[in-house]
Amino acid sequence: MKLFNYRKPYDKDSLSIDEIGDNPIDFFKKWFKEAESSDQIIESNAMTVSTVDVNNNPSSRVVLLKEIKDNSLIFFTNYKSKKGKEIDENPNICASFYWAPLERQVVFKGVAKKTSESYSDTYFKSRPFSSQVGAIVSAQSEIISSYDDLLTKYDNFLKENKNLDLKRPSHWGGVELVIREIEFWQGRENRLHNRVISSLSAGSWEHNILSP
Repeated sequence: MKLFNYRKPYDKDSLSIDEIGDNPIDFFKKWFKEAESSDQIIESNAMTVSTVDVNNNPSSRVVLLKEIKDNSLIFFTNYKSKKGKEIDENPNICASFYWAPLERQVVFKGVAKKTSESYSDTYFKSRPFSSQVGAIVSAQSEIISSYDDLLTKYDNFLKENKNLDLKRPSHWGGVELVIREIEFWQGRENRLHNRVISSLSAGSWEHNILSP
């Protein structure tokens, strides 16, 4: 199936290196708020996280960003999942956002680490009860006999614990991506896209323009 004729013009906006400012995190927050305001973007906080296993095989999946800090991004996962194990083995990861209606992409590279247990506890308690149960009963990334069996396990746990204050499983919690590099991409006409890369060195950010 050839897709040679798939063509879309990019002409919604432009990006200049001068717009980034001293702190690219602040500029990312600006873009993020614009994505949030777009009624064409369902989940502006959906980001693709890429990891590499011990055999140097890459894996990517979409997760939900839950906090933007001064120099890091936070999401949550089962630490025993495929991504959790790969982060333990190689904490160098990549996270990216693609907001098609705005013709924008942002790519982060950095080092991942677990958040504190108290931070993970606080977020776990903020989740709906049904989502807490899901985190407890799902052995994420493991092979299961059937989806119906998983639903049965979920329903049984829900019935037995519906009035309890659930405790966060120790293998489930936050992952903080400490940012070392950010690339901003704005689609432009004739595929001459705007690309600006910001790299953190010795505590300060350096910005450069990349050829598309």
